[in-house]
Amino acid sequence: MNPPAERLDQPQLDNHLRQLAIAAQRHPKGSADRQRALTKLVSAMLKSRKLCRPRQGQFRMLYEEIYAEALQRLFSFVCERIDDYSSQKGEVLQWANFLLSRRFFIEASRDYLPTVYKGMDARSVKRLTLEHLDQSNPSEVNPQLTPSLSQEVKACLEEDPEGLFNQACVTEQPAANFQYIAIKRLEGYSWQDLSTEFDIPVPTLSSFYRRHLSRFAPKLKTYLS
Repeated sequence: MNPPAERLDQPQLDNHLRQLAIAAQRHPKGSADRQRALTKLVSAMLKSRKLCRPRQGQFRMLYEEIYAEALQRLFSFVCERIDDYSSQKGEVLQWANFLLSRRFFIEASRDYLPTVYKGMDARSVKRLTLEHLDQSNPSEVNPQLTPSLSQEVKACLEEDPEGLFNQACVTEQPAANFQYIAIKRLEGYSWQDLSTEFDIPVPTLSSFYRRHLSRFAPKLKTYLS
């Protein structure tokens, strides 16, 4: 058994990650074996602490938010496009760090920063979640008489009037659809819970959820109005 990724020296780590990437490539797309290999690969990259941190010193208090978003995009890409990796062109970390610094950090910063308006305290900016649709009821409304908006959002997701939420699913995984994932998140299930249930890496699920939440947020607000 190999020692933990964080304890491997660089040649050992490169070899370990390379073998995991090759193992994933050998299994059919969508197979449980490929998903397991990808989960191990993503976990090993994280634990290695060798992923670069582009543009440190910029974006001040927003840096960690942007970096976390960039990592999620990177891992989603790695899981979806692992066949693009070639050991003949370099090591896994070289490939991942190139993508992280030259593409995903830049994309994440461009998508994130427009939400910070002039004069707004950056510390108050948060990523969009279903919970953000659950705004506090006006003080004059008796909460004991009015269902919370989170309950209404859940009911809306369950009803799915146009069948939109159920149809949007992770590639080749119809059970892992936006409707199911969003309801589970509202019920308090963690990403790891869902990852274990579907045998899909956390970054893949999280990225899918965020993309479709942005897409469906206007529709949900329309249903709730």
